[in-house]
Amino acid sequence: MSQPINNIGNEAKMPWPKDSRIKTIKNTATGQYLSVIPQQINPETYAISVNDMCLYAYNDKYELKPCLLTGNLMDPQYFNAKQIINKVTEAKIMGGNTKLRNVLPYTAFQHPLTQQCMTYDMDGLYMAPCNADNIYQRWSISPDENLCVHK
Repeated sequence: MSQPINNIGNEAKMPWPKDSRIKTIKNTATGQYLSVIPQQINPETYAISVNDMCLYAYNDKYELKPCLLTGNLMDPQYFNAKQIINKVTEAKIMGGNTKLRNVLPYTAFQHPLTQQCMTYDMDGLYMAPCNADNIYQRWSISPDENLCVHK
């Protein structure tokens, strides 16, 4: 299993985008910002950018590699932005409902091949099974560009 990617940082204000592609995401638990690159074919699919590299997920590992912005929706560098707006979508996407209060809406970034969710906690960035109670898998989204630098 891969080690978490850590010390990724920067800050920006995060309004909810309306009729716009996502460019920046913020982990709601840690406040960590990441840049995303929209996939040109599917408006719900994004590459996660870290220092001019992209997060790739495979069945048994994840890693940072150069971004190859392809039209292949099943490329290991693309993630689906899943908007969790109510208990029904949360149960379907996250595998159950949270016991936490007042946490909707949020966005989860799920990998289409592994079905795991992108997670960022104090250990860094990694993939984990989607879990409605995992606060580190909750992201707010923004159409504003925020160039994030890995330190």
